Amino acid sequence: MAARRLLLVDDSSTMRRMISTLLSEQGYVVTTAVDGLDGLVKARESDPEVILSDYEMPELDGPGFCRALKADKELRTIPVLMLTTLGSIDSKLIGLDAGADDYIQKPKSPDDIQELFARLRAQLRIADLRSELDTEVRLHQAALKKLKFELDLARKVQHALMPRPPKPRGVLKAAVKYTPANQLGGDVYDFYRLENNRLGVLVADISGHGVNSAMLSSMVKALALPLSIAVLEPGELLAGLDVSLEQYFPEGYFCTGFYLIADEETGLLRYAGVGHPPAMIVGPHGPRLLQSNPGLLGVGMVDGTVGSVDRLVQGESLIIYTDGLTDAMDPADVLFGEERLKTLLQSHHGEDPMAILDGIEKAVATHVFPGAAADDINMVVLQYAAK
Repeated sequence: MAARRLLLVDDSSTMRRMISTLLSEQGYVVTTAVDGLDGLVKARESDPEVILSDYEMPELDGPGFCRALKADKELRTIPVLMLTTLGSIDSKLIGLDAGADDYIQKPKSPDDIQELFARLRAQLRIADLRSELDTEVRLHQAALKKLKFELDLARKVQHALMPRPPKPRGVLKAAVKYTPANQLGGDVYDFYRLENNRLGVLVADISGHGVNSAMLSSMVKALALPLSIAVLEPGELLAGLDVSLEQYFPEGYFCTGFYLIADEETGLLRYAGVGHPPAMIVGPHGPRLLQSNPGLLGVGMVDGTVGSVDRLVQGESLIIYTDGLTDAMDPADVLFGEERLKTLLQSHHGEDPMAILDGIEKAVATHVFPGAAADDINMVVLQYAAK
């Protein structure tokens, strides 16, 4: 093991020579300085593991030297053992308050010398532990930096996979807004261009959020796409999705889902949901809900799903959302809630679809301030705009 490096700061040449000789005989590499100012210079040059400093010195005394040392970001972690002939409580308090890590009388006897060696070994053990901790912190920071880079990259990839709302082919306009609670989200939405000017819209919510849920959300999108082409009814898609997901979802994971097929020429809606919040239609004639069936997807318990029919008429807007919206809580743990959403949508029903979503986002941010929503919020709006 390499010899331990010490710095001895003392204005007395006799004391420097005596103590440095004692320490050298113990195998230490000792650098000396004549006062506090010289000690600061030598500390930067020799990189000591422990500093032994006199209390009374010209130019810069021991307490002043300690204060300067502890104010320097590069030197402040070096332990300081203050040596003095002053034994008063006031002197000890001044030295310790100035930054000294230990305080001991200058050795006058063999027992004093042994005590000095013992206290020095104790400070070196502390220095070693601090060094180990610093190394662990640096490794941890490097790992966090790498993880952040990878999560940022994954977020960009996930965002790129989120489709833009399709351009209108008839009377319906669409808009979407997705706000993950973390860098990666666990909500899903997708649009499917179907034959005969029909539009499929899927919204799903994987349990939890973060990396695991984000990976599973990609699985939901991949499995739902061929089903959207193969089946004719929304309930059939959700039942098929349940069977497919059961093979891939780990134990304890599940999702809810809502799927509708909209006729872009007439506004006719065929829809079904499993365990999902009800979709909501608002317009001149008031609000109404498109209810989901009970259950969960991905656990193999959906044995066919009953669908229903509705129709958007001019001036009406439909919103499909995940429960992160209505479950968003204010500082007093009051939910944003379905009734608040219903009232808000009714007040915005004549606006452009994206303006409606912007209004909801602003209202949620106001509700949860100064915090943030704890879960992903995913919203899709279809609108049959008034002429």
